[in-house]
Amino acid sequence: MEAQFEALSELAKSGQQLSFGQDFFVKFYQAFLYADRWQQYIKGVGTTLLVTAIALVLGVVLGAIVAMIRVGYAQQKPHHRNPILGIFNAVAQVYVTVIRGTPMMVQLLIMSMVIFASSRNFTMVGALALGINSGAYVSEIIRGGLMAVDPGQMEAGRSLGLNYMTTMFE
Repeated sequence: MEAQFEALSELAKSGQQLSFGQDFFVKFYQAFLYADRWQQYIKGVGTTLLVTAIALVLGVVLGAIVAMIRVGYAQQKPHHRNPILGIFNAVAQVYVTVIRGTPMMVQLLIMSMVIFASSRNFTMVGALALGINSGAYVSEIIRGGLMAVDPGQMEAGRSLGLNYMTTMFE
């Protein structure tokens, strides 16, 4: 196969027109097989999966925490508000607003060039940036789902003697 690649490469360098199949073979061999480049692709897929897994876990955990803070604050009685929860809610609200309002590329650049400028572990910096970004979106998804439960449904569950968690699952 390598001999065929060398022969077709020499023909192409000499200016001879290659057929579609021959040209495809030369380009495929150069991109994947020449100098074992396929190993770089496999390594890249592994890195992508690692970054995805870390960002997914971080985003879900961060999003759930932020959603619990925001829902907890919204469900307080008007004259019995917890001031500490109010501070956490304000921080969570700013986090969600800023992160969702900033383009992902800008966030990646800020994380890699400003916050972690001295770090050379770009995989972890990327995973952290993607996790923080997805956390803002996940928090709004969870918060929206919890806030969408009709108050009448909650009252009906309470009248049947169900606790909060059972009412939310039913």
